[in-house]
Amino acid sequence: MKSRFAVIAAVSAVSLLAACSSTAPGSSTAAGSETAPAAEGGSGDVRVAFVSQVEGIPYFSGFNTGADRAAAELGVTYDQAGPAKADSAEQKRIVDGLVAQGYDAIAISPLDPTSMNGAIADALEAGIKVATSDADAPDSDRQIFVSQASDEALGAAVMDELAKAMGESGQYAIVSGAPDVATFNNWVAAAEAQREAEYPDMELVGDIRHTVDSAEALREAQNLITAYPDLKGIIAVPSTAVPGVAQAVQNANKIGEIAVTGFGSPKTAGTFLESGAMTSTVLWDVEDLGYLTVWALVQLVEGNEFEETNQVPGLDDPVEYDASTGTLLLGPPTVFDKSNYADFDF
Repeated sequence: MKSRFAVIAAVSAVSLLAACSSTAPGSSTAAGSETAPAAEGGSGDVRVAFVSQVEGIPYFSGFNTGADRAAAELGVTYDQAGPAKADSAEQKRIVDGLVAQGYDAIAISPLDPTSMNGAIADALEAGIKVATSDADAPDSDRQIFVSQASDEALGAAVMDELAKAMGESGQYAIVSGAPDVATFNNWVAAAEAQREAEYPDMELVGDIRHTVDSAEALREAQNLITAYPDLKGIIAVPSTAVPGVAQAVQNANKIGEIAVTGFGSPKTAGTFLESGAMTSTVLWDVEDLGYLTVWALVQLVEGNEFEETNQVPGLDDPVEYDASTGTLLLGPPTVFDKSNYADFDF
C-alpha cells in the first residue's frame, strides 16, 4: 500500500496528486505530473482518495492515519488532499483533478453542502464511486455518507459539557465556522435545542460568530469577552476555532471564569486543557472515522451491500447503517478532557 498525503492549493487540477510520494502528514506538496504512480503492495488495483475541508491541521492528519491503516490492511492505495485553507472553489478543483485521474472511489468532506454536487455527479458519470465523510452533501447523488456521530448527539454533548462547566447558568456565546457549512449549523442547532430543553438558566448572547480560521476566531472571541463582561462560557464549533477561542480566554486572564468547550481534536485542545483555558472538547475517534471511510469506499468498489449492523475489521464496535438516508454511523461522541486527551494521537 502506498499512501500520499498532500496539502494542495493553486495547482493544476489534473496534476493534483501526482509526484506526491509518502509525504509527511501536514506537509505541503507540489504536483508536477499528470499521471499518478502505480499502486504498490496489496492488490495494486484499487485507488481510493479523500478530499478534506482543509489540510495541515491535526484533525485531518488523524483521519489520514486511520485511513492509511485501513488501506494497508485492505490492500488498496489511499491518497488524501485538501485546500490549504477553507475554500469551496479550491476543494471542487481538487475533486475534479481526482476524477480526471480515474480513481476508483472518492470520499469528500464538503465545506459547502451544495458546491460539490456537480463534481459528485461528474465523478459518478465517469464510473467513480462517491461517498461523503465527516460532512455531507445531502442533496447530491453521493452513494453513502460516513458519519462520525449524529448531529443531535454531538450538539447535546457539547452543551452538556458547557453547562457542567458553567454550573448550568449564565451567559455564553458561540463561535462557529463558515456560515454555509451545514454540519456546523446542525451542531449549533442541536446544542441550542439541548439548552432550551435542559438548561433554562443559560442565555446565549451576541450573534453567532462565523470564522474561517484560528486568527479570526481569536478576534471574535476577544470581541465577545469585551462586549459581555458577565460571559461565562464559549462554544468553539469547528476545530479551527478552538485554539483562537481558548487563546482569547487565556489572553484575557479569564481562565476559571469563562469556560470553553467545542469540537476540537485532542492535540488541538491539549495545551489549553492543560492550562485550564478549555474544560473539555467533544469529538470522536477521527482515526476510526478515516478507517471506516476507506472500508466503506472499498465496499462500494467491490459492490458489497451494507448491513443494518456492520462488523468492520479493525474497529472495536459495530457500525450502524441507515438505508433510508444512506448513512454509516461511526458511533456516539467522545469527550476529551485533561485526564484522557494524551491517550489520542490526533
